[in-house]
Amino acid sequence: MKKTLDRKTLDGKKLAAGLAAATCSLLGQPVMAQDTDDAWQFDSAVLYYSEQDRVTAVEPVVRGKKQFQDESELELKLTLDTLTGASHNGAITSDKPQTFTSPSGGSTYEVTNEVPLDDAFKDTRVAANMQYTRPFTRTLRWTGGLNFSNEYDFTSLGLNAGLLWDLNNKNTTLTFGLAHEADTIDPVGGAPVGLTFQTEEDKTDGTEDRSINDFLFGVTQVINRRWIMQFNYNLSVSDGYHTDPYKVVTVVDANGDPLEAESFGATDIGAGDAQIFELRPDSRTKNAIYWENRYHFNRDVLAVGYRFMSDDWGISSHTVDVKYRSQFDNGWYLQPHVRWYDQGEADFYRESITAAELTDLQNSESEVSADYRLGNLTDTTYGFKVGKEWDNNQQLSLRVESFTQSGDSDASELDALITQVGYTFYW
Repeated sequence: MKKTLDRKTLDGKKLAAGLAAATCSLLGQPVMAQDTDDAWQFDSAVLYYSEQDRVTAVEPVVRGKKQFQDESELELKLTLDTLTGASHNGAITSDKPQTFTSPSGGSTYEVTNEVPLDDAFKDTRVAANMQYTRPFTRTLRWTGGLNFSNEYDFTSLGLNAGLLWDLNNKNTTLTFGLAHEADTIDPVGGAPVGLTFQTEEDKTDGTEDRSINDFLFGVTQVINRRWIMQFNYNLSVSDGYHTDPYKVVTVVDANGDPLEAESFGATDIGAGDAQIFELRPDSRTKNAIYWENRYHFNRDVLAVGYRFMSDDWGISSHTVDVKYRSQFDNGWYLQPHVRWYDQGEADFYRESITAAELTDLQNSESEVSADYRLGNLTDTTYGFKVGKEWDNNQQLSLRVESFTQSGDSDASELDALITQVGYTFYW
């Protein structure tokens, strides 16, 4: 299931990551020593992500990369995600009891005075990526890649292609990229009909589909021997099923208390059961720019990145990311990291709706969602990475970061711990 971690993998990053291979060396990534030129470089890592009282994720990743004598490069990556815990179901926090159905519809659960969470959240994701880059001429390279991802109720297959053009004695690199992704969503218990009461279990059989097309244009520029800059523009257009089949919206009275489903003629399953399934638009267009600067001091490196995104759902966001790597004599390094993210809400975001608003939505077939990830959000990540590099280019690192999020609803208040152990070697 695509849950909380989705917002950390914003659209366009897959394409950008796929095309980054040929420009990453310009941005200060470690360069292989002469005695490792014919070897595979392996980067392995295990990520542990834990939200307080909610989702816990464990993600081992291994990436292999080899540069050949004809200057072509092959990169393979395998990722395994295991997620467990509890996920917000979209309903409000109330001092009155609320009753919900499980995703399968086979059981019910009641919540009072707490953020309503579905504690049946459990999933495993396997993802594989392949990227190949090869020179056309001395200044022109092409790159192509495939990616596959599968989890219990979601399958994704994608491909990408791009050109990298070196100019100005290779001080300037232009990047052009295209990507297509085809997603298949198979919700547990079926895909609910939006704006219907969860007690009615009005769901469709079969799977839902979504396609995503991305375009990327980028410029990487060496300003001087110490300073390098990268600018990317990304257009992402998606079409198809965007609704989260496991999210509901609470229908409330004038006091903000949850109503009863039977007052609307729906089936009674318990107290405060007037919860409708959300409905989102069937298309989305995003525009994003990313600007990164890296400055090399005598040994240390400062990296500052900024990203702006806006879409036709009414969401706009700003991200600022700062890292400073201090390099010590004995191969050790320390890299503090700060990331700040701020997001405005979608046009159709509502924490809850009244009975009159529900009638208007049903008559106009308009969209509504109470998913806090579509509301106003501000989050901050801060921490550090410490590592050791040996003469044979092996590297061992540890990253520890704290994540804090706030927004308009109780559900958006979130704290998480991120730890990652990484090991790089050549073989």
